[in-house]
Amino acid sequence: MIGHPLKVRELLDEISHGEVLLPEIQRAYVWKGPQVAKLIDSLYREYPAGQILLWDTIDLPITRNLAGVETPELSFAGRPKIVLDGQQRLTSLFMALGPSHDGIEVYFHLDTEQFQLHSKKLDPDPHWVSVRRVLFGSVHDLDILDRLEKAGVLTRGDDASRVCLDRLQRLRRIGEYKFPIEIFKSDDYEQVTELFVRINSAGTRLRAAELVLAQLALRLPGAIVEKFENAMEEYADVGYELDSRLLIRALIAMGTGQSRFRYLTEFWKKPPSQIEEIWSRTRKGLDTAVNFCRQNGRFESSEWLQSLSVLIPLTVYFERHPALTPDVELGLLKWFYIASLRGRYTGSSETAMDEDLKAVSGPTPVDALMRNALPGGSTAEVSPEEFDDAGWRNPLFPLTYAAARRGGAKDWFTGVGLATDVVGADHEIQVHHVFPKALLKEIGVARKDRDEIANFAFLGARPNRKISSRLPELYLAEIADKHPERLEAQHIPMDRALWKLDRFQEFLAARRLLLARAVNDLVRNPM
Repeated sequence: MIGHPLKVRELLDEISHGEVLLPEIQRAYVWKGPQVAKLIDSLYREYPAGQILLWDTIDLPITRNLAGVETPELSFAGRPKIVLDGQQRLTSLFMALGPSHDGIEVYFHLDTEQFQLHSKKLDPDPHWVSVRRVLFGSVHDLDILDRLEKAGVLTRGDDASRVCLDRLQRLRRIGEYKFPIEIFKSDDYEQVTELFVRINSAGTRLRAAELVLAQLALRLPGAIVEKFENAMEEYADVGYELDSRLLIRALIAMGTGQSRFRYLTEFWKKPPSQIEEIWSRTRKGLDTAVNFCRQNGRFESSEWLQSLSVLIPLTVYFERHPALTPDVELGLLKWFYIASLRGRYTGSSETAMDEDLKAVSGPTPVDALMRNALPGGSTAEVSPEEFDDAGWRNPLFPLTYAAARRGGAKDWFTGVGLATDVVGADHEIQVHHVFPKALLKEIGVARKDRDEIANFAFLGARPNRKISSRLPELYLAEIADKHPERLEAQHIPMDRALWKLDRFQEFLAARRLLLARAVNDLVRNPM
């Protein structure tokens, strides 16, 4: 290690000229505005702000600029240094103090010595000044004093003006603040990645999956990260928001047969070509798993999934068994719904996942998955009581949507089939309160009853707005007179007496019964 300090001004200059870059293994910039203001405050008070660790190597890995840095023309002598530790601080410095005016604007209060992100509400107070403008001299001290004098808060030459000048000079000295810099010289990528992992796993800065991704980026520079990004974009396009942690876990499950990141010693011994081949198989299985959940499972969006982890055993299964027979489809759908309903992956998810990965590797994978999902003779049967006070976060909620779609549910007004992958904002699915919330609130109904699943229906956005706060006995009657099947498909009690506001609790009880039957029918015969 070679150590030497650099002033903030020098660091900003080196970043601007492309002398400081990020390796592919670094995560994105995540600091929030208040954290940036706190860093500037520490520099102003000359508090320790941590050291920066840079990597010097002859063979540059795949790199990128810090956030906010335009692609520079490399005109300096020597080679860029790569950030191993200190990315958030360096990026914050450049965003707040660098030459760009599209960054983060931190302001300083000359009276209270507070630092705060700029907002319009600060403008009337002349004590607030831009740190960036003071630091780089685009505003003169005398101009600031003139403004304060015109506002009547000081008189030139008095004690208050001297205090302001002292604080402006101290603010300007932020540019002279010296960061301790350590430079690690090595051309051994294995050694550098080990150092990176140790640094970032010392606290809670990176999750285990991100550290695994760093290892992959080392072994497959440029390839695996780009493929992950492409995959995440393609899945997002069809409504499935999958992050790198999920992709990493799927890759590890495919390559090792288990889901835990701490048992990867043998995995890292595989040659890069084999890891790429494992990713190729992972992507193939995950594609099928996503399509299965969207099409067969009727969950077109990942928002309906109780846990993304349900995709992992499906990914491994479909890579090994790409063709679905009717019996297998029926079994997998039952397992999929039961896993969602009973929170298969909401507790000890790694234990459950390892059990299910072992199941899909056995001779009767679907039967083994079902045994795991319903241990000890437990049942998937849903009772009406389970819907009592159950809100949209309850695992029952997405099952009621799947049950509605299985029954061919259509929008009550347009007759268009329910789906989330539709064209036009007016056709996007919204959750509608059958008994409008405003009306229920007026008569004193508790929120837990107003927002119970039994008071929910699925409609398009425009019809939902059309209903607004109309009495259910009126608008439901209009629908029932023309299209009663549309109400029945969403399991609305057809006894019109229950649609009256003063019968709301009886309506809930009747609909709980219908919804329980619908969910049970879905799980028993999901096709």
